Formats: sequence, C-alpha cells, structure tokens
Amino acid sequence: MAKDFEAYTYNHRINQLATVQEHYMLRRAIDKGVSRERLARAFNVNLSAINSRINLLHGICPKAVELLQDHQFTPDVTRHLRKMKAARQIEAVELMIAANTITAAHADALLKATPPEQRTDYKPPQPEQPKGDPLEQIVKLEREMSQVQEKYKHAEENYGSELLNLVVAKGYLKKLMENEAIRSYVARHASEILEQFELVLNTLSMEEAVEQFGHEQTPASAAVESRLDSDNGGNLPTGSSSLTDPQG
Repeated sequence: MAKDFEAYTYNHRINQLATVQEHYMLRRAIDKGVSRERLARAFNVNLSAINSRINLLHGICPKAVELLQDHQFTPDVTRHLRKMKAARQIEAVELMIAANTITAAHADALLKATPPEQRTDYKPPQPEQPKGDPLEQIVKLEREMSQVQEKYKHAEENYGSELLNLVVAKGYLKKLMENEAIRSYVARHASEILEQFELVLNTLSMEEAVEQFGHEQTPASAAVESRLDSDNGGNLPTGSSSLTDPQG
C-alpha cells in the first residue's frame, strides 16, 4: 500500500485516440470482413454510431482532414462541414482550431454564416418558366409561323405586278402634276392631297416609300382617292378635261 498520495490512475494515463484515427481503424476492420453489428456489440454502442463514424470523412476535402488529424470531435462536426465547399471547409476548420472549440455548435454557427455560393446545397435561381401549357404555346407558335409564311409567299407572288403598277402610277402622277392647271387647282382646293402627291414623286426607292408612308400617313392620304373621284365629274379647272388625261 502506498503511503503517499499520487494520481497514477488509468483515467490520467489513458491515451485518447483521435477521431480521424478511430475512423481509419473502423474502416480497416470493415475492409478485413468484420461486420458493423459485431463492432457495435464490441464497443457497446448503437449501429447508427458506428455508421456515422465509418462515414465520418465522406465529403470532406483532404486539406480539412489533415487539419483535423490529431483532434477529437463528434461526427456532427463533419456533418455540418460537408455542407460547405472545400475552401470554406478549410477556413471553418482553421477557425475552430484557433478557437480550440471543435464542436458541432461551432460548426453549425460557421455554416449559418457561410455565404450561399460557398455551400454545397446552394441552388442558383432558375429562370422563370413560361406560363401556360408548353404544348399549347408550341401549337400557337407553329400557327403564327404558318400565317407568316403564307403572307410572305403571297407578297412574293404579287411583288412584280404591284411594283409595275406603282411605277406606272408614279409616271402618270408625274405627268399629271406637270399640268399647271391641275396642279394649281389641287393646291387651291386640296393642299393636303398635293403634299401626298409630291411625297410620292420625291420617293426614290420602295424602302423609302414604305418608311415615309409608315411615319407620315395622315387622313389626307386616305382622302386622296375619294377627293379625286368627286372632282372628276366636271369641277376641274378650265383647260383640264379629266385626271386620266394628263395631256389635257
């Protein structure tokens, strides 16, 4: 019996195994054929505890594992770490080691402070999906494309004849406006129609005509035909027999 008080007991002299080393030990036993149930009975723990320690480093980057090599911690620490990307895992482990608190609560706090783009469970916002039935929209689009093709085909078929008619009409209008009697009469009684005539005569190309008439169309252009029809019955000035005879 020792007479001096001393603390040489097994509690003070025990050598604790690091958590990462414990993981490697369990993995080696599993690889050698030892069942997980047998390990749970040998350590007197639940099977879930054995599974959590076997999968301890799943999803953890090698650098973070190296930093945790000689430390003890619970499996919940790596459960929070695997929700972070590799760079954030290393940063979080370094912060916990510096604070000497490698705990699940500290890891959870660091996870909550992690920017969304540094988390593995972060999903970028998806573009807005079109409303309505996609099949119905496709059918509607095909119908509109068919109508456009029909209009284009019709315009292509009639382009030559319509262009010829426009050239003839422009030539006729030019001769008509060269008649001073007709020009003065139109200027006195329908100056807005004269502006439209001059616009046609000054047009050099079809593109220019479409652009000008699209931006400058006025009620006067719609009244040209009706006004000429009403004046064609005998109200022309002296010296002009009819609008269809520019030489008159």
